[in-house]
Amino acid sequence: MGGERRQDINRRLLWVAGCLALFGVVLVYQLVRWQLVRGRSLADVATKENVRHQTLDAKRGSIFAADGRPLATDVYAFDLTAAPELVEDPYQLADRLFPLIGVKRDDLAQRLDSKAVWQPLAEAVPLRLADEIKSWDEPGLSLEPVLSRAYPDKSMYEPVLGFVNRARDGYYGVEGFYDAQLRGEPGASLGEMDALGLDVPFGERLFEPPKDGATVFLTLDSRVQYILWRELRAGLEKYQAESGSIIVVNTRTGAILGAVSLPGYDPNSYDSVDAKLYEDPIVSHLYEPGSVFKIITMAAGLDSGAVTPDSTYDDTGKFEIAGITIHNWDNSAHGKVNMTDILAFSLNTGAAHVSTTMGAATFYKYVTAFGFGQKTGVDLQAEEAGQVKMPGDGHWYEADLATNSYGQGIAATPLQMVMAFAAVANDGLLMRPYIVDRVVSGDSVTVTQPQPVRQVISPDVARELRRMMVQAVERETQLARVPGYTVGGKTGTA
Repeated sequence: MGGERRQDINRRLLWVAGCLALFGVVLVYQLVRWQLVRGRSLADVATKENVRHQTLDAKRGSIFAADGRPLATDVYAFDLTAAPELVEDPYQLADRLFPLIGVKRDDLAQRLDSKAVWQPLAEAVPLRLADEIKSWDEPGLSLEPVLSRAYPDKSMYEPVLGFVNRARDGYYGVEGFYDAQLRGEPGASLGEMDALGLDVPFGERLFEPPKDGATVFLTLDSRVQYILWRELRAGLEKYQAESGSIIVVNTRTGAILGAVSLPGYDPNSYDSVDAKLYEDPIVSHLYEPGSVFKIITMAAGLDSGAVTPDSTYDDTGKFEIAGITIHNWDNSAHGKVNMTDILAFSLNTGAAHVSTTMGAATFYKYVTAFGFGQKTGVDLQAEEAGQVKMPGDGHWYEADLATNSYGQGIAATPLQMVMAFAAVANDGLLMRPYIVDRVVSGDSVTVTQPQPVRQVISPDVARELRRMMVQAVERETQLARVPGYTVGGKTGTA
């Protein structure tokens, strides 16, 4: 009897020992697996749960005019939020808030009276308004400082400057093209926290400061810009025009001294305007140049030797080509005329005579050389290349040789046209346009150097053509004359 009991006890002890041994094996296996196999991943989880990571925004670089006037800079604004359960009278608070932050009263009242723990009310509230709201000492409101982009001159430099959105990304114009240099690099702050999410008083801390963005100085002169903006606005109002653009460049260097397009928009409130206004017409919109293109045709004719300034032809008021009849803008015949007369009277038939005399291959060689159908390379975002139909591309017809000569059937940006004229003024040398004079990042200064593109026509031809343009203005465009200055140019409609 006693022997059987001892055997039963031994069996139970062996069973318990076996279970403990198995448990020990499993435990050792798990410890080895956690330590050697999953050790790194588990350590990462522990670190994430016990380390507070805070991204530190970099200050975006400022943009200045050539004369030092600030055009775009970062300022501190405030995001306004609410804890509705702490708001005593949501409707009274909505009455006080809505005139300041631009949110509809009913929408504001609905947010303040909601059951949510937290409600966003407004972004980038200016410092002046934030101070006023803070003075109310309203426990249900919270103001969090954030960096915001400010444009002191509002619409005067738009759309050439572009804008920065709420995510701190630059779009269009200078802000878009130089976004990488302007935005800087964010920093980081790492610190230990306890199980409750509170900072450990003497815990380890790591701090990496943000690197602020580069400062950009433009070639734009604020005085020139203001005059252009004022005169264009007056001109649009006087003639009831929908839109217009003016560009002023240094013909020797290609530096853009002023660029205005209207209507514009206030980049401080970019999200409240039609997105079509973001595009800069001087680089993003295509137009038929019209009669101003006759200067390009005449430059090609003179430089190729197809005509001279004294060459004449008999203008009957019509020009026949490929079954199409071309007429002058005034439907008149001017008889025997020379090349200067073609510019002064803006004769379509005369331009067609010049282009067909030199032939398609020569004409389009010069059109391409002047930069049409290709981007200028200006440092502004969203530039278009334009459109030029060429012989052999399947869309070109013989009649295009005549109509293209006076700027119809060709699409170009205003900047392309300005730079082509600038090449004539610069003794035939085409320059790449640019709008940023220098970029300053710490001790590093990158200065933009003028960049010649190509010699399009000879200096002698360019001087002769300028003389013809001066005569054209003096004879037929009295409104363009400026006392004390010699003015050359070409009128144009399309």
